[in-house]
Amino acid sequence: MDKPQADRVIKDYIKPLYGFALNKTGNIAEAEELAGRMTLEVYQTLLKKSEFLDLNSYVFKIAHYVWAKYVGEKVKVSNHLRIDDNEVMSNDEGLDAMIRQETAGALRREIAFLSHQQREIVVKYYYGGMKISEIAAAMGLSGGTVKWHLFEAKKELKQNMNTIRSMGNLGINPIRMVGLGHSGSPGNKGDTSDFLATTIRQNIAYSAYHKPLTVNEIAEELGISPVFIEDEINFLEEYGFMDQLSGGKYRTNMYIDDPSQAKSEALHRLFTEYAEMAVEHYFKAFFSMAEVFQDTGVYIPDGDVNLLLWSLIPYAGKQLSFKELNKVSHEEVSVSRKDGGDYVAYATIDRKFDVSFDRNLYYWCGDMNRESDELAMKAWQFDMWWCGRQGGWRDNLNSDFINLVHVIHGDLPQNHANIDIYRRLFDKHYLLRKDSGFEVNIVYCKDKQTGERLQAAIPQPSERIKEAARKLDQEVYRLYLDGQPEHAHKYVRYWSQNNMASGTMRVYVLKHLIDIGMLKVPDPTRQKGISTILFMNGK
Repeated sequence: MDKPQADRVIKDYIKPLYGFALNKTGNIAEAEELAGRMTLEVYQTLLKKSEFLDLNSYVFKIAHYVWAKYVGEKVKVSNHLRIDDNEVMSNDEGLDAMIRQETAGALRREIAFLSHQQREIVVKYYYGGMKISEIAAAMGLSGGTVKWHLFEAKKELKQNMNTIRSMGNLGINPIRMVGLGHSGSPGNKGDTSDFLATTIRQNIAYSAYHKPLTVNEIAEELGISPVFIEDEINFLEEYGFMDQLSGGKYRTNMYIDDPSQAKSEALHRLFTEYAEMAVEHYFKAFFSMAEVFQDTGVYIPDGDVNLLLWSLIPYAGKQLSFKELNKVSHEEVSVSRKDGGDYVAYATIDRKFDVSFDRNLYYWCGDMNRESDELAMKAWQFDMWWCGRQGGWRDNLNSDFINLVHVIHGDLPQNHANIDIYRRLFDKHYLLRKDSGFEVNIVYCKDKQTGERLQAAIPQPSERIKEAARKLDQEVYRLYLDGQPEHAHKYVRYWSQNNMASGTMRVYVLKHLIDIGMLKVPDPTRQKGISTILFMNGK
């Protein structure tokens, strides 16, 4: 088995092996030592063997074997350490023998907690059999520096050998994140869901969210060796998800929401109340403006005004954003990342609790804006429960709208060369098959003038709506602020401002309009085309 695969496998068994050892010993300190032995033995075996008929059984056969060896074994560590000028660093043969023979799991555990450089020197000297001069040459250090590091490392090992390193809460009960997303532009490596795709990265980020921690402190909180997380922490710091502070400490640089039943229910009541207000004092007027909207020349699939409103209402929701209500600008919280991304990252802890409403109905993703300077084309889309689209922003492609413009203009021939383009547009339901050929299934403005007329026809919000928006922001901020660390308050403020124009408010508005019978849920063949507007030749 190659090393990357072995690393992945051993991470999955760290917790089960610790549980096995704790069950056998009934003592945390002894369990950590025994689990360390088991983990090392399993890891070395993984590197030697390429195939396993039953990997899980094989791992625990090794665990039982190590347990049998452990019974009756006693290791004593001498307290006497000294440093000489020659290659023999100490006359403490007991400690040196333990390192060379790998018979002390606790000692190997403590080696993992040394600094990266000291750990490398100890491993090269005791495990690699290298001389001081060879280590110095390999690491670009003087011989005296290598000797000093060995001395300091051994002193630290002696001090920490009897330390009981308790597993942190995340080692026993790791969290899982859902709803990992962003506001801004993702880079070529993706967004938050890509960088925090693994459980270990999610728990690293959460461990240092409320309080800055060192690598070793994070390792103890996760209940694993620092060796396994150093690279992960460096990677997250490199791409702006963690900040390195003074004293070798790290702090998570994103917004993490930790939901509760009480908070979820309170937010639901709040958005339900204000959505009713937004409908009554703003969106209800849209339903008496059918002729005004049609007179702009906008294309409406099948001429169905209901389909137009399914796109126009969430689009017009942006009108309920008031700059004077913004307390934190996007630039204050966004991070320019190494892969070209520039966005604010967020995630939600997956907490299991029941609520009185169906969470699925309030899913949303947007606003998603796509454009082509060459065609002077802009497209807007907003995903929610009723559109039935899959893939979110990743499947919202510029090329789809560019190809759709060519179809509308009649300059994309229906031939074998373009079969995949047409197949995708039909699969996305941007085009529908009809007896006469095909029909465009999204709202679009055929030229700049049409787009301008449609924009001008959208009503402006009243002062009453603005005042309601201010009060809503205050309530949401108060709910989200609870339990958040001080450094994250700017993120809380950012995500708690202009809620009247938020995606959350728009889905609550749509839900209320359905409940009171003003909006009708579209036919399944039409759903994937809603909440989308294509502007051709500019807006």
